[in-house]
Amino acid sequence: MSREKADNENLNKVKLFQDTVPRSRVQLDVVKKVRAAVKNMPADLPAKIIAYQDVIKENGEYFLLYQGSSSLKPLVEYLNQNSISSEKLLQEMLEILKLLRDLDLIKRLFPKGINAANFYIDQQENIYLMPEQIHSSQKNYNNFDFEAPAAEYFKPPEIIAGQTWDQKAYIFNLAAVFYYFLTSKTIFGDDDQAKVLNKIQTENILEPKLLVPEISEQLNSLLMEMLDRDENERSNLDSVLQQLESAASAASFRLLPFLKRENLIENKVLKKKRQKENIKLFFRQSWKPLLFFVILFASIFWGLSSGPAPVITAEDSPAEVVNYFYEALAAKNIGLAKEAAAIDLGQMERLISESHVIEKMQTAYRNPEFGEEVNQVYSLENLRIEEVSHSTNSRSFKAFYEFNFRDREKLYSAALEDQLFVEKIDDIWRITAIKGDFKAMIDGKYPWREK
Repeated sequence: MSREKADNENLNKVKLFQDTVPRSRVQLDVVKKVRAAVKNMPADLPAKIIAYQDVIKENGEYFLLYQGSSSLKPLVEYLNQNSISSEKLLQEMLEILKLLRDLDLIKRLFPKGINAANFYIDQQENIYLMPEQIHSSQKNYNNFDFEAPAAEYFKPPEIIAGQTWDQKAYIFNLAAVFYYFLTSKTIFGDDDQAKVLNKIQTENILEPKLLVPEISEQLNSLLMEMLDRDENERSNLDSVLQQLESAASAASFRLLPFLKRENLIENKVLKKKRQKENIKLFFRQSWKPLLFFVILFASIFWGLSSGPAPVITAEDSPAEVVNYFYEALAAKNIGLAKEAAAIDLGQMERLISESHVIEKMQTAYRNPEFGEEVNQVYSLENLRIEEVSHSTNSRSFKAFYEFNFRDREKLYSAALEDQLFVEKIDDIWRITAIKGDFKAMIDGKYPWREK
């Protein structure tokens, strides 16, 4: 696809900052990031991927130029308010899955997986994918009527365990996304994303047919096979495409809008399944206080004084320790963060602890029936870690990530970079020094505050 501006009359344009316009400096940073992303995209993209051409400025506003269908809107917003044919949705799923034949392209455009938020639909109900770099650059400046679930809900278990993306990982990934589109439910429904990641690795997924009885046995079996925790048990791409092509036309029906499905009476089988899940969830949520009381009474009667077992052990590699540290920051787990880093966390210790309390209070007092959601004080996304140096007892890493902070007035977002130094202390790898943006925040120099 040519990028010559002579073809501009055939291009569509959309505001880069549709609802929230950041400060001029931030605007320039975002525009620079988007232009770099557009420049790095292949010249010829499949028709199912939105082909962005450039960012232009008109009358003081920035616009994204793209080639393809006009009037695109997020698919999750459309499905929330509109019905759609199951056959149409599955045919679109088939076309999207065919893109996995060019695995290098998919890994380049969607290095962390394809998420529900990447899907857009036009007025003819044709579905397209928005490249992740474009989506992540503009998501904080556009207000959506209906938010897509976070990326964690669509992660394959092997990716959570630290493996690299391959074709079978994307098969699970897309099956989880279309499970959501078909049923209006994610494969696991906890609000706590850390619990979701744990469930993906350990729990069985509810069969989609129990949520939507019209789903055929053939399609139900195929989706469950694609969502198998063991990647070796998933069919290869050619087999998946062949089975899906057959299942798509086997039984067509209308899928209700998400909004109308919320009022349906759950069947007895589904209720029983969810009761079992809730019992399991109770013990998963309560094991720490239960363990506390066990230890407390044991210490009273037997004089025990040992604390909880450490998460990080001598078996963990330096890279795993760095990952633990950033996972702890994202989950607001100050205990794990301090275990991974043998340094003073300064002002960030207070921010992490207070954010954890605020979000837990929101969770406790929110009313899901009225659509109340937990607003994260901050979030850490799109983490990428690179090893810089390597010796017997020390390592250094660079970490790149997107840090989002929400105050009462607006949402701040920035791409941050840290350098971390890891050394062995008592045979266990620990972070002994941090430089860069996180060190500035440790010192109380937060990037979202006006200078």
